[in-house]
Amino acid sequence: MLRHENAVLRRQIGRVRYQPGDRLWLSALSRLIPRRRWGEVFAVTPATLLTWHRRLVTRTWDSTSRRRPGRPRRTSPTWKQFLTAQARGILAADFVHVDTVLLRRIYPLIVIEHGTRRVHLAGITANPDGAWTAQAARNFLIDLDQRAA
Repeated sequence: MLRHENAVLRRQIGRVRYQPGDRLWLSALSRLIPRRRWGEVFAVTPATLLTWHRRLVTRTWDSTSRRRPGRPRRTSPTWKQFLTAQARGILAADFVHVDTVLLRRIYPLIVIEHGTRRVHLAGITANPDGAWTAQAARNFLIDLDQRAA
């Protein structure tokens, strides 16, 4: 290991600049020496060796070089443009749970209108099931249709 390190130092004058091959050798040889002795043996700190390893892993899993240069121009709108244009007609529904003062858990069904960002309470139940949810959704849509008219 010291012979290789000396060869690197002889190639350079001034600040030591390790090449990728040098880093590979030093990293491989570091496995043969206990970590507590790295400071005595290596001209680089243990943090530097670990940084080299992190960079190697990052480059290994970086797929930017394998990507194609771009995709052809599309004639249709982008996903963001599509959602923005359709937001008026999009509803999102989900259950939330609320624990009452008497430590009972209830489940409100919340509906959000994406176009107006209004939040509606479609119903509350202690035992949500498919039939109850479908009926609550039907009731909400009927009420929403009457208000829209």
